[in-house]
Amino acid sequence: MMNLKHSFSQAALSMSLFCTAAFGLSTSTTQAQSRPSTVTVAVFTINDFHAGIVSDPRKGVPGAAYVVQTLDSLKQVYPHNVTVSAGDNFGGSFFYSATRPKTLMPQVFKDMGITLSALGNHEFDEGQDVLADKWQHTELIPRTWHIDYVCANTRNAEGRIPAFAQPWAVVPVSVGGGRTVDVAFVGLLTSNTPWQASAKRLKGLSFDGNYTAVLDSVAKLPGYDAVRRAPLRLILAHIGTQMKDGRPVWDDRDAANLRTLNRPDFHAFLSAHSHSRVIGMSETVRPMPLTQGLWHGIYISMLRCEVDTAAGQVVSVTPELVRVNPHAVLSPKAARLQAQIEEQLHTTLFRGMPLNKVLSHTAKGVFHDRKVSTTQTKMGSLVCESYATAYRRAAHLSDDALVVGVSHFGSIRAGFPAGNISVLDVGEALPFANPLKCYRYTGAQLLALMEHGINVCTLGRIQTSGVNVEQDKQGHVKRLSLTLPSGKVVPIKADTKLVLVADEYMVTGGDGYLPTQFPKAQEIAVTVPTSTDAFISYLQTLPEIQ
Repeated sequence: MMNLKHSFSQAALSMSLFCTAAFGLSTSTTQAQSRPSTVTVAVFTINDFHAGIVSDPRKGVPGAAYVVQTLDSLKQVYPHNVTVSAGDNFGGSFFYSATRPKTLMPQVFKDMGITLSALGNHEFDEGQDVLADKWQHTELIPRTWHIDYVCANTRNAEGRIPAFAQPWAVVPVSVGGGRTVDVAFVGLLTSNTPWQASAKRLKGLSFDGNYTAVLDSVAKLPGYDAVRRAPLRLILAHIGTQMKDGRPVWDDRDAANLRTLNRPDFHAFLSAHSHSRVIGMSETVRPMPLTQGLWHGIYISMLRCEVDTAAGQVVSVTPELVRVNPHAVLSPKAARLQAQIEEQLHTTLFRGMPLNKVLSHTAKGVFHDRKVSTTQTKMGSLVCESYATAYRRAAHLSDDALVVGVSHFGSIRAGFPAGNISVLDVGEALPFANPLKCYRYTGAQLLALMEHGINVCTLGRIQTSGVNVEQDKQGHVKRLSLTLPSGKVVPIKADTKLVLVADEYMVTGGDGYLPTQFPKAQEIAVTVPTSTDAFISYLQTLPEIQ
């Protein structure tokens, strides 16, 4: 069992082990040799959990209790282990936001055995001060639990790693007989972060995408000898990968820099951010085993490491992906966590409504897939129409008033499976509850915004309420028209006057949009609901989504 004594800060945790587990999708580096001094050290990782605490079989989300159960089963099979997170632990979860004063995230991580995490871009969703607090003032935080964040390529205005992070951590794992195997984790965060987090939350921070230079620089810091001495050295990174032609490829703004990595001093790479199931050898000069386990705890990434304790050397590393079993019989520990989750689910109110209150129904699934981000989706149309409707109601306008709702692709986190749509479903699809901003706009401005959102923005196509786009042979936006709720189609000319509604994140530079595209002088002073409230109100007018 591991001893969670980090090289930069201290934490203690005891864990229980039970059951058995089934494995799949593995790739080995070298065959482990049979030596008396060789032990198996298992490194378990979750990534992009996004506070996937509540089980939702329709969406394939197992829920935190079943992740705990599967981890405990794995730890029974591999008693010499360490469990970490690759970041984006809570952002983008409506359940998390709705239960924030009594969030179960610290308890969930304690039960999983996680006290070490990479920084993800969503770790900044609540601001740097809250991140630095690390849930210490949350009402239900376990008294014996703490978390450390590793990130070597984030700097503050003074050029230093911020106080809420550390460049690395070394975790000694007890392997019996008084022996330990140190496992070193060096953290990295995608250089995409400034385009995928609120600018005001990142004030004073920079994110270096020259990853090779970062790793070289970190190796010169005082205390790095602890990493060098560790037999097992891993890169724990909130950096995206995808599978292409059966092998992992980088999905990052600085993918070219990643491909040049030549790091014989590291044994494996733990990936995150792109919400993909990835396993194989990394796309680097010196390939390393690499895994990423989708998101929401659907998979647990595992590195099965054979370590020769006498020689202090790694014999082999095998990456595996373990599917969490959402039908497992829960152990007492996991069952206790599930009871806490269900209690919050049934007693928490949002704007006076229970989270399980049904708002609407759909006979067929309404989808919005982050991996298919170049199209206008039905979900995007519904969300944006709710924005336009919110303004029409606030301004007492008819349904035929020229109002356009727009959204950046990434703010919509999911669609709706077939069946009833509850408050929680809406919140998990649109979790951020961003303020809506309204602008007096012209047709020429809308055409320029559509051109940017279709041909310039790399993070997904702009979503709209009823905007019809005609493009030329090169794909540039040529003409626009607007389909109103009545079905009437109105041509949009350069001098057409209309109102544009977008969320605050988008208008302040989020997802690669430009603040200049939303002139402050054209903003309309009007009180409208937040994005999530507007969507909830709109769906209540639709007993059935067609």
